[in-house]
Amino acid sequence: MRFALALACTLSVTAPAAAQPGPPSERVTARAVPLGDGVVRVVSRWGMDSGSARLTVPHGHAVELYDGMGAATLVAGHDAVLVAYGVDEARTPFRYRLVRREGDTVRVGDAVEMHRPGSRRDLPFAVVATPTEDGFSIFYQEIQEDDPSAAHTYLLHVGADGRPAGQAQEVRVPWSLAAAVDNGHGFHLALIYPGDARGMRLSMVSFSPAGQPQQHPDWSSRPGMIDDVHLVRNGGTIKVFYRGGDGGDRLLERDVTRIGSWGHNPPAARDHGRLRQSQAILIRMRHDVAVAERVPVRAD
Repeated sequence: MRFALALACTLSVTAPAAAQPGPPSERVTARAVPLGDGVVRVVSRWGMDSGSARLTVPHGHAVELYDGMGAATLVAGHDAVLVAYGVDEARTPFRYRLVRREGDTVRVGDAVEMHRPGSRRDLPFAVVATPTEDGFSIFYQEIQEDDPSAAHTYLLHVGADGRPAGQAQEVRVPWSLAAAVDNGHGFHLALIYPGDARGMRLSMVSFSPAGQPQQHPDWSSRPGMIDDVHLVRNGGTIKVFYRGGDGGDRLLERDVTRIGSWGHNPPAARDHGRLRQSQAILIRMRHDVAVAERVPVRAD
């Protein structure tokens, strides 16, 4: 099965994001995670012929990640924030940085640039990442320039110290990525299925540590708008928080521990109320319970 990535691309170049209106030809999105009592954001902008992403940290200057076509995400773990992004570049399109708090300051590490295996040159589409027991795992997804329905996904492991554990390797993920989490014996991946006239759907699939799919993706949401997707593991339970609903203005939550079936509607998600277009989702753990907060898309 192959998802129609071309349709998903018209809706969200960086799938795990929250949208805010900008000028008529521009879209602004954000991904936010906590660092201590502050918030780290990646704010992305793109239009019909332009794009950029900026990293903002508490009490620090903004860092430009790229100017042009790209995709970015960030995830908290190991007392740090991993910022991962893919850019339109022939040799080293896969990049990441570590953000750490050092005393009263927040330090943004230098960019680590990684090669794409082989001789392909495709276009950045989505990046998702998850903390693991000993570091982080990053999935970089690109689409073929000559076939926007064909995806290529590469898995890179990074140690907690920020050093890459080998090179990125292509894995069998032909579906549009929205989020990832270490499920204790591999990965849980959230996918976006463009669906039909009723709207998009979330789908889930589990993967082995080596990146092999373990079943067919399911349907994990009712149809509607899907954006700003977060997967959270707490013990043996995996939950998804996301922007959804018919108008894409609801903060929704579901237990997705069990992979369901393709073609079968799941139970309705838990509705946490309105999520404005000017707000992004931020997940904090409070007393070992994942709590979804609303934060402004823009740091200012």
